[in-house]
Amino acid sequence: MDPRIALKRLPFLFAWLSMAVLLLGRFWWPGETSAWASSMRFCLAFFLLAALLNWRQVGAELVERQLLLLMGGLALWVLISVCWLGGEVDILRRGLVLLVFIVATAYLAGRESQTLLRLLQASAVLGALASLVTIGLALHKNGFNFSYRAFRLHSSGIPGFAEFGNPIISGMHLALAGLTAFWSLLSSKRWSGRLFWGLLLLPLGLYVFLSFSRSAWLGVAAGGLFLLWRLGNLRIWIGCGVALVLALVLALLRFPNMLGVEAARNLTHRDVIWKMVLDAMPGYWLQGHGAGVNMDLMQIDRLKVTNTHSLYLEVLFQYGVVGLVLFLGMLLLAVRRLWRCSNDLATLALGLLCGSLAVMFFELHSFIHSPNLIWLWIWLPLAIALGSRERLHAH
Repeated sequence: MDPRIALKRLPFLFAWLSMAVLLLGRFWWPGETSAWASSMRFCLAFFLLAALLNWRQVGAELVERQLLLLMGGLALWVLISVCWLGGEVDILRRGLVLLVFIVATAYLAGRESQTLLRLLQASAVLGALASLVTIGLALHKNGFNFSYRAFRLHSSGIPGFAEFGNPIISGMHLALAGLTAFWSLLSSKRWSGRLFWGLLLLPLGLYVFLSFSRSAWLGVAAGGLFLLWRLGNLRIWIGCGVALVLALVLALLRFPNMLGVEAARNLTHRDVIWKMVLDAMPGYWLQGHGAGVNMDLMQIDRLKVTNTHSLYLEVLFQYGVVGLVLFLGMLLLAVRRLWRCSNDLATLALGLLCGSLAVMFFELHSFIHSPNLIWLWIWLPLAIALGSRERLHAH
């Protein structure tokens, strides 16, 4: 092979490896979570080197210039927050890694959108397998004799495999896999494909429900409704409605107190936390408290609370109104770009973004951090929007 051709393929290779590690490696990786994150950074470092050697080729895929401009504005504001407003210096290192990830994803989305789509589908298949293993081992251990919310899935029981450590994190990971499988079901042209993805949705949906993560429920509901609206027809609407009613009836038969318990839980003290955040803002509304700065430790019902339980409020708390406006502007531009694109990847990314837009009101934190849920639910669709070429629907 011509060395020049091989050199030009390097950005694709390392962008693909980075995405494969992010989407597939979280379910299992040698050395577990810390080694997984290090491997991700290692792949991104090689992508950065390859991108610098092919900067025109990579830069040509960053087509949403307004979104790129706002991202640059946010990066500058983060730098100001760290250097002049007392933010955490480590945010700069994490932010640089995140920027490289965004460029790698945008490049892959623009140059090889089907490749990125297949990686997302592979993660959905792996998620369904993890769901089956987790549910099977949990039922083998506990049977069906468990009360509502006493049985929250977060670990498969197999050391190192599908161990998320927290029901909210596990629920959100499998919710993303579920939305990908649902998009695949709606997009499939063959009955065999619809049957395959429909069967995968069963363990994914059951896992998300048994995680009892209301954030995951909300993400699936918001993203799924958008995908159904964008891709569904009357027959699919009726079929999904019947399936949803049947699932709700079965859940209420098994857990007759489910609705009462959820109503009684209400916001689970989030209103108290949000009030505390807003009470700490006078004098900091414009600039925030500083990049990476956490709110004061709060004790609620024997639980220690250190995050805002709303990503919107975390951005406001750390980066002020300026940071929040830049973030919201990025989200709006991403929604506009993904809506105007007709390719499959953009539709799925917009479904994921619709889910995260709702969830961010009540959950998610660590806005700029090492690889985490924010990378999957927010930065991934934003990066896809950055690299998606606009194709207006024909009228």
